[in-house]
Amino acid sequence: MRPHSLSRSLRRLVPTTLAALALGAAVLPADAVAAGKTQPDLLVDLVMTEPLNPAEGETFYARIDLRNYGNGDSGPVKLTVSVPAGLRTTTADTGTGWTCTVASTTSYSCAYPALLAGQRSQLSVPFEVAGATPGTSVPITATIAPDKRESNTGNNTGSVTVAIAGTCVIRGVVWHDLDGDGQREEGEPGIGPDGVLEVSLWRPQGETIGGGSATVNPDGTWSITARTELLYQVRVEAINQYDRTAGNVGDDATDSDLVTAYQHDPTLLAASDEFEAHAGGEYVVDAGLVTRS
Repeated sequence: MRPHSLSRSLRRLVPTTLAALALGAAVLPADAVAAGKTQPDLLVDLVMTEPLNPAEGETFYARIDLRNYGNGDSGPVKLTVSVPAGLRTTTADTGTGWTCTVASTTSYSCAYPALLAGQRSQLSVPFEVAGATPGTSVPITATIAPDKRESNTGNNTGSVTVAIAGTCVIRGVVWHDLDGDGQREEGEPGIGPDGVLEVSLWRPQGETIGGGSATVNPDGTWSITARTELLYQVRVEAINQYDRTAGNVGDDATDSDLVTAYQHDPTLLAASDEFEAHAGGEYVVDAGLVTRS
């Protein structure tokens, strides 16, 4: 009797359960229904500036990398790029499929027909430095929006800060360390242009503007007014009868700041540590040389 009763109960239960499931499917949330559909996922992947350290009155570019990581095309997209105080709009470039217009004094508005699933696109937007304080960093933000609903909207915005260049003074003296102790003492002479061919500023950052060189004076002194908001290394090129003395030994006011020798022939090429140069600063890099044995 029990198996027969259980069988009749199951027959009554199954239709009832199926009906309930059908009713529930009719009232599922819209998100659940859309979850299986193709959707775009737009990402502002990279925002950087070129050059990294523009100065007052100069035009630079914000390079923006955009991708669709979703499984569906985006339809028409709109990109809004901010223009903060200290910068101003200039003639917007067109190309690579994008069309940009000056939306207001504070933004560009750019349009693109569609980003297909997996597609990548790049865009450069120009800015002019106008009134930004040298030595400060100014933020730029780019936000993209598609015509269609996205599977993820948390990655639609990217930003970067651009360092506004000013000037600084980098100076020093090249001297003959007669006793080789790494310290300049009374009676140790400067080395002039007969022994030192050039003092130059090397910048390791590729997308920056800066550098310069100087010929030393007869007393071994030199000075360069340099662009800022980047890394520098001072390099000294001298005739090969010299080598560098020990660097960073003892009192910083009287020691040598050369720490590396890159070559000895046909000329000596020695260099300081890298350092950051900022607007309004003064940096002293002295160079002690010994007679090469």
